Amino acid sequence: MKGGYFLLNGQFHKGNEPAFHLADLSQRAEGFSEVFRAEYNEILFLGSVCSHLWATAKTIGLDLDGIFDLDGRVLRKDVSRLLNKNKLYLSAKIEIQIFPTEGKINVLLSAEEAERDFFPVKEPGLLLLFYRDLLKEIYPDPVYAPPGFFIQKAAKRKADVLNKPNLILLNREECACESIGGSFAYLDKNQVIFPSNSAGGYCCAIKEQVIKSVKAAGFKPVEKEKISMDDLLHAEEMFLYDPVNGIRKVLGLEERRYFSPKTKLIAGKLSELAKKERETRG
Repeated sequence: MKGGYFLLNGQFHKGNEPAFHLADLSQRAEGFSEVFRAEYNEILFLGSVCSHLWATAKTIGLDLDGIFDLDGRVLRKDVSRLLNKNKLYLSAKIEIQIFPTEGKINVLLSAEEAERDFFPVKEPGLLLLFYRDLLKEIYPDPVYAPPGFFIQKAAKRKADVLNKPNLILLNREECACESIGGSFAYLDKNQVIFPSNSAGGYCCAIKEQVIKSVKAAGFKPVEKEKISMDDLLHAEEMFLYDPVNGIRKVLGLEERRYFSPKTKLIAGKLSELAKKERETRG
């Protein structure tokens, strides 16, 4: 049977086994969590994932020195152990939670089976809405998970109520800045436009790889600080991206409907890039 075990500070525990003290649970909110993808026991885009974890920890004052190394040797080993223990040998979604308790930093790893293949693209695409209930603050530096945690959670609850797979979040200037758990881009002729770091949106771990895929597909990546709702509603195409699902086609936003031939091409390049990166590690 697959699954059933998680890894806490290097030690395995069964899913129904108590592993936390009350004090631990009270401090988990002071940490953060991230998700990423593994294929055949290897984390995809390992270097980017590790850099992202370090940057996220730094934003809330956690020092990962001695816990993780930037080149990912420790994380890679622990994830491999976890996947083998759970018999998840093909495609998997990994969640990592990092939080402080009593002067130390705890690392909790869990895994579940993911849809097979390297970032598979589903048909026909996602139907989305704007999330208008809460607006995100705009920070001067790249934004990682902690600053937008509660708005993300509120948006996820609203999406569940509306039976939507995702929503597009807005910042204080009512400009689009991120999606739930990831980010987005839209296409205008030969350009693919991403929210810039100054837009206040979530800084996604695989943005660099998505931009490489855009270039490989023959398009020009552009970053824009203020992406209006009208920009997206008049876009040629639109897609979401995150470290678990890769690129996901958007079929519609509000009443707007899109075709996605260029998105499909870019998504194919991301899959090729992921496969090549995985092959380099044997």
